Amino acid sequence: MAPRKQKPSQEEIDDSSPVTEGIPIVPEEVAVEEAVVWDPSVYEESEEGTIFGEETEINPNVRWVRHRRPLGPIPRWGLVAFLLLIGIVFTYRKVDQWVNSLVTPNAPPGDEVEFVIESGWSSNEVAIALGSAGVIDNSPMFRQWMRCHAVVDWFIDCPSGIEYEFQAGDYLLQEHLPFQAVIDILDEGPIPPETIRITIPEGLSIGQMINKIKERMPTYSEAQLSEAFSSDVVRWEHYPTEFFLPWYEGMFFPDTYQLDEATLTDEMSLITRMHSQFLKVVQEIDLEAQSAAVGLTPYEALIVASLIEEEALLDDERAKISQVIHNRLDQGWSLGLESTVRYAAGKLSGESLTSEDLNSDSPWNTWIEPGLPLTPISAPGRASLEAAVNPEEGPWMFFVRTDENGVVGAHTFAVTSEEFAEAVAVCREKDLGCG
Repeated sequence: MAPRKQKPSQEEIDDSSPVTEGIPIVPEEVAVEEAVVWDPSVYEESEEGTIFGEETEINPNVRWVRHRRPLGPIPRWGLVAFLLLIGIVFTYRKVDQWVNSLVTPNAPPGDEVEFVIESGWSSNEVAIALGSAGVIDNSPMFRQWMRCHAVVDWFIDCPSGIEYEFQAGDYLLQEHLPFQAVIDILDEGPIPPETIRITIPEGLSIGQMINKIKERMPTYSEAQLSEAFSSDVVRWEHYPTEFFLPWYEGMFFPDTYQLDEATLTDEMSLITRMHSQFLKVVQEIDLEAQSAAVGLTPYEALIVASLIEEEALLDDERAKISQVIHNRLDQGWSLGLESTVRYAAGKLSGESLTSEDLNSDSPWNTWIEPGLPLTPISAPGRASLEAAVNPEEGPWMFFVRTDENGVVGAHTFAVTSEEFAEAVAVCREKDLGCG
């Protein structure tokens, strides 16, 4: 065993090491033992020109200040919380918009769907079948909407506390219906057996109605239908007396009609019911008084309603389109509506218009003729009749379809011709029918 080194005495330290007052001295023997760790080669870089070099003098007048971060912990956490709140609000709005687009689709309802509920189906099975048929856009969301849990009710407006039970049978629905509209139709119950139903959609002319009825009732006579549509029995009291030829366009309400045994063999009976329904709706909305309030006759209001029916694709835009028509009439401008040109040319929506069509000398051609067309151009529904006499106040003079904000069928409403030209450019870029 190696002899243990003895700790040097104080006298030995005093004799072999210089003494610096106030600074403890490490004996050489001890310092050597630390050489492996404190190898001087690590520090071979020159300290010349640095604060540790001999040439640098420390200025005793320099005051060293510790710089703190500009924001303390509370403001920093407050900023984090604020950004987090913005993210939550943004996410909530996106989710809310998506959910509501499923509950109430932005696009208008599509084609008719003959839907069958089988005996013994649960509400979940009905929801799945509705989604498969395209009646609703999302079956899982429809099921949650019907259940209306507290969490779902926080996002959307759904009726709570209802147990849904649907009768088995046949139903007539449409594609892309709002959830509530589906429930309303199903609650009415199935179509009675052995009953023929004819649905006349909004926006059809008399000629198109005849074709629609003939498709459903091939036993009807086209000549008899034409006579029924022009009969004095269906003449409206507000039809202009100066019109020599009876052409009662727009006076037959678009709806679904059930044909009883008497109607199955009597064309006039069906047409009379359609006109009676028109008179009922006109009375319910008080068209005579409402039209006078906006400076129109009841017949002129019916014409405006038919134009709105042809131009509007979204319900919430009908009143705006009505205001554009009223504004242009007040200014003495031509309406410039392609729907009237198509009616004059006998063309359907979507068919191309020629320069000859646009410049035709027709009392229905509002492209060049000021004022309203001679007669209605289609059969308006209740929403368009109400919009005709209740325009939404605004300075708009133009509108053009642009599918604004990604909403199919949405229009851009403009005040100036420059704004209108920009919207037309968007319409053409999206190939929405602006030429």
